[in-house]
Amino acid sequence: MPMTPEPKSLHSTQIQERVRLVAMLLALTTGVLLISHLWEQALTRETIASAGRGVVFILLALGLMGTRRLSVALTALLCSTRVLGLLSVGRTISLADWLQVLMLILCVGLLFTPNNGHGESLEGDASLH
Repeated sequence: MPMTPEPKSLHSTQIQERVRLVAMLLALTTGVLLISHLWEQALTRETIASAGRGVVFILLALGLMGTRRLSVALTALLCSTRVLGLLSVGRTISLADWLQVLMLILCVGLLFTPNNGHGESLEGDASLH
């Protein structure tokens, strides 16, 4: 009995869902870490901006719980802004920075994998009716 491609598609979908879940947990952790720095450091523009980034990461974590690619693309975009800043000389790298690098890798990987039916556009849903 030949194996049909359906189980492979189901396996691929499960892997994508798990990667999204890991990215969501990383975004939530990063957001909490960035906000918690308010209690450790003096209030400056940089710390308040960092806490604002933390709020955005928490909101993106909510979006990563879904199936659409917009939240994945926005998370990758937000992480890429910090990764470029890591190239500066004399900067200390924190745990939140490493989490953002890992999130960027996961999100870019998700963006380059083919979409196999989940999160299709409304045009695809309208053609079913």
